[in-house]
Amino acid sequence: MVKIGIICAMKPEMDILLNATRETKKVKLLGVTFYEGEIMNQRVVLSLCGVGKVNAAIATTLLISSFSCTLILNSGIAGGISPLKKRDSVIASSLMYHDFDATIFGYEYGQVPSMPKEFMVNPDLLVLVKSIFNRLKLPYVCKKVYSGDQFVSSIDKLDKVNLEGGVAIEMEGAAIAHTAIRAGVDFLVLRYISDIIGEENQEEDYLKFEREMSERSAEVTLKLLENME
Repeated sequence: MVKIGIICAMKPEMDILLNATRETKKVKLLGVTFYEGEIMNQRVVLSLCGVGKVNAAIATTLLISSFSCTLILNSGIAGGISPLKKRDSVIASSLMYHDFDATIFGYEYGQVPSMPKEFMVNPDLLVLVKSIFNRLKLPYVCKKVYSGDQFVSSIDKLDKVNLEGGVAIEMEGAAIAHTAIRAGVDFLVLRYISDIIGEENQEEDYLKFEREMSERSAEVTLKLLENME
């Protein structure tokens, strides 16, 4: 049976998933707390990783190396670039960094040396997740997700990033994908748009929708677990 490592960024989401977990075993490693158990007959390990790329990479590494997880699922909230809208559900098709620059050495902007330009999600996994969303009549868009260690409040900060068609901007997903690819483990990143970058009320929207989107994130994760074979 697949063991799924679930990384949450927000406590409200974590609390909902914990309440749904049976036979929970609590383990603390390198300052990170993990909860091992079962949700919807799926073997899972939950982690509230903390904010930012390093925290996300640490949690992912431990889920793979210490708990032998073979699928990493990360869900949470993100800022959006139009035409994305507040409350949109985003399935990441690929992930990149928006704050990594090794172009002086001939790499593409956002590319880590010796790594691919983009961290691509397993196409078979994408087909499966899309089919579950469609079957459950859950609206979604499939878009690229960019990660960096900053809360982006101005499109000007993304002047080197291709924003065409709309993308999600957040702080953990690419680091999780990066770590999983290095380890040869599948990963899935889901994001829920809480605010639109550059809008006048962006920060207020984020605070307003933070809890709502976190709770929605947990609900969708539970539905996915229930419907994954």
